[in-house]
Amino acid sequence: MSNQDRIKNWRERRTARHAGDEAGNAEAAANTVTDAVTSTAHNAADSAAGTAATHAAHGLRAADSAGGVLSGVLDALASAPHESVAGRRRIYAALESELEAELARDGVPPERAELRRRQLRMVVRLLETDIRAGIDVLTAGYAPATLDADDARLVDGFNRRGQQRKQQETREARRLASREDVAFEIALKPHEAHEVALLRERIAGIHARQHGAQPGTLQSRLASIGPLLRLQLHILQSESRIALLWSVVGPAVLLSLISSLYFLMGTHYVLGMDVPTFSLLGATTWIMFRQAVFRTSTSYVAARGLINLESVTPLAVALVQGGLFIGIYLGVYAVLIGVGHSLGLITLPVRWSGAIAYVVMMGGAGVSMGLIFGSIAIRWHFFLRFAPVIERGLEVFSSVFFVSEQLPEQYRKYFLWSPFAHGMQLLRSAYFDSYSSHDASFAYFVTALVFLGVLGAGMERLARTHVQPM
Repeated sequence: MSNQDRIKNWRERRTARHAGDEAGNAEAAANTVTDAVTSTAHNAADSAAGTAATHAAHGLRAADSAGGVLSGVLDALASAPHESVAGRRRIYAALESELEAELARDGVPPERAELRRRQLRMVVRLLETDIRAGIDVLTAGYAPATLDADDARLVDGFNRRGQQRKQQETREARRLASREDVAFEIALKPHEAHEVALLRERIAGIHARQHGAQPGTLQSRLASIGPLLRLQLHILQSESRIALLWSVVGPAVLLSLISSLYFLMGTHYVLGMDVPTFSLLGATTWIMFRQAVFRTSTSYVAARGLINLESVTPLAVALVQGGLFIGIYLGVYAVLIGVGHSLGLITLPVRWSGAIAYVVMMGGAGVSMGLIFGSIAIRWHFFLRFAPVIERGLEVFSSVFFVSEQLPEQYRKYFLWSPFAHGMQLLRSAYFDSYSSHDASFAYFVTALVFLGVLGAGMERLARTHVQPM
């Protein structure tokens, strides 16, 4: 109710009660005067708060730090130094409204806008704490004791959130580029782009002098095989010496177990083949096959850091891993056959070239199986947990412990579906002069080997875009 309304009502009451008691008239006049004074005081307070809020808005407009926010709020409070708690709240509300309008008008990013809001709330909280503690906040040079520490905490959180957002955006962009099989490019500043272009030119010159091939071509990819092989040899030399020793001990242990089974049954020859050599061919070849499968399939993950290098592909890494272990087990063959022959336990092959060719072909089959397993594992990460079970099942049906001629006629067809059984029996046929397999088919073995190689290369090509570099 305004003062004019009160005065009008007072006059009406006075006219209606003109015959009343003079004391009553005096009391009504006193009430009217009191109401008028109170209303005037409230209007003055509202006017002062509005003036203070206006000064506060102009002082805070350009503030983008805790010190600037503090100066703007203190200027607002200095415009109305004797305001009550309610008056100061109106000032703070006006500050917040003006800040929101400024942020919307300037199009400030959400992260920066949230930082500005938190700085204002922090400054208000510190000021109110000191005001209620009896501290004169309008003194020259005043600043809350913990202003710098609290502001540093807010800015640190703002920077950390910005870095996390940028890292997430970079990961998403890199993942998308890998999925689309395109180069991942990073936006550079003009002077950095010039330096990168110069660096690329010099690197291209180094590659041209070293390999004679331009980066990104088939020749450059083939040229990466040699460095990858040397790298794996260095890794084996520095970290896996026990593994190299076990590559000799493992086949020796397995051939001892196979031979002991035959010796316990009183068998010293299997279809004209002496048991130790028969066991050596089965044990060493299959362990080589197993290592080629597992090393090739796990190389997709183990060597992800190398895929960041130009001209290095997952297929090249897998082929290097498989070829390396084929070479290692050819050396293991040479050691075991040489030592065994010197001890009179192992016979020498009658056709060296044929025996070596079948060993290499079995190793190639292992590499193809490794490519297939690794390609599946890229999309289904738990598949490699089942790989040992699959490998053990293949071992039973692959003529490692016996050949198909030892089985009854009605069961042979179940074992001869495995192309690896044909390969193992062809290997023994090339090694021994006294044994020639009637069940093994060279055409079936070679056809299956080519099919596995094409299937492995095709699946690797499909899975390549899902191999994430580190």
